[in-house]
Amino acid sequence: MRCPTEVLPTLRCNQILDAAEILIESQGIVSFKFSQLAKEVGCSTGTLYKFFEGKEDILVCLFLRAATSNQLSVFVEQYPKMTAQQKTLLPILFTFEVIARSKSFSTLRSVSVNTMVWQLASAEKVDRFRKRINAFWCWFTESLNEAVANGELEATPLQVKELVQGIVFYLTGSLTQFESQLIAPEYLSNRRETCYRHLSRLMAQYRWKAPLNQQVYDELEAMTQEYFSKHYRSKMTCESCNALANKLELKSCTQGS
Repeated sequence: MRCPTEVLPTLRCNQILDAAEILIESQGIVSFKFSQLAKEVGCSTGTLYKFFEGKEDILVCLFLRAATSNQLSVFVEQYPKMTAQQKTLLPILFTFEVIARSKSFSTLRSVSVNTMVWQLASAEKVDRFRKRINAFWCWFTESLNEAVANGELEATPLQVKELVQGIVFYLTGSLTQFESQLIAPEYLSNRRETCYRHLSRLMAQYRWKAPLNQQVYDELEAMTQEYFSKHYRSKMTCESCNALANKLELKSCTQGS
């Protein structure tokens, strides 16, 4: 099922997703139903099926609207002097910022990547979802390749790939544990401090010209917080999702040689 591109259907799609987001934040994903969503939006369930084949489509779309990849290129345009090392860290800090501002994003992120969810979504949503997930990995890869090219980092293509995996796996594990709220507080240290320490140790295993330090991390975190305080919801739209999808159709990730 294709996403709308004309103005009025796109506005309607945004309204439906806004209502779905509120429902999920108030009662959770398990209790979320199409019939209730139709009532909240003021339409029939038949209208919902014109935009989404099922609940899974809505979950995937909500994740894609809120995903950090909508914001990354906009941020870099505002800060063109960023180092490649800073660009590498950016999606991590962006993810924490979105989670801090959204009651549902962490849940949507965990649920959407579950095979039992995204494979039940419509073919177009699955295709768009795959490309967006790979674009997230691509961002890290291209940032590290840029670091190698400009002399910030000395690394082989294999080492770049290993570092990308290490960063993403750390982020995924960190979010799962901190956001589950199942672990007693005495077993966890402050997430911000933990994030910096683990990332600095991970990146210190590679030959950076200027190793990651607390000042670099703090400055980038302050920049991201300022950006999100002004622009958090500006890109959480179907229009932004469609625009990025069109860009990804024309883009291929540079893996290095």
